[in-house]
Amino acid sequence: MIWAIVEYYYNALMKSKASMLSFAIQPISFIFIVYVISGGKFLDSALSGAVVSFVVGVGIADLSIELVGMKVRSKFYDIFMALPGRGIEKTLGISIGISLPAFPYIAVLTTILIINGGFQRLFGVVLALSALWLWSISLGTYLGTKIKEPLTVMRISTILTTLLTVFPPVYYPLDIVPYQLRKLLLLIPTVSASSVMSGNVTEIAIISLASWLAVGFLVLLIAEWKE
Repeated sequence: MIWAIVEYYYNALMKSKASMLSFAIQPISFIFIVYVISGGKFLDSALSGAVVSFVVGVGIADLSIELVGMKVRSKFYDIFMALPGRGIEKTLGISIGISLPAFPYIAVLTTILIINGGFQRLFGVVLALSALWLWSISLGTYLGTKIKEPLTVMRISTILTTLLTVFPPVYYPLDIVPYQLRKLLLLIPTVSASSVMSGNVTEIAIISLASWLAVGFLVLLIAEWKE
């Protein structure tokens, strides 16, 4: 079931080059801006921030909008969820499928991060990506199933992704914010993920990511239980 759904989204989303480029234009623009302004010093933070933006964008924004769109367009969501198979498998299939356009960019950016920081950075990158993706799709699924109007979910997801990726230290290093705020900011999953991927691995960042990973699992299990 999962891979049939993923194949459907692959055929629907991966054939348009213009769509693939427009999908990536904002994170790549931010990398350019941060790189130029910092004189290259914040490159790893900018790359990590772009990875975070891709993951949060597909999880919170694209997934929630797709789920609401399926319900509004043709009641396809109800028909889809009534098909044989576990609900969590269908949710994961849609989540993986809607994430496909981000995969090539994430692969390139994380490869550069690992080359810059050494192979020891691999564990942090994998943990951060796993925790952030699972948390993002659980939040996107919640929004997509609770909200009925496409315009409402578009506005809420835009506000959330902006608040989570633009203002906090996601594209820029945590070190440049006041010391008193750093531990508090690391409780935000986007901040802890960016910090760990850029090589600033701290105990509180790891605990934060592990906690958000558990929250993501819990939300999906509750959704499965309520089905």
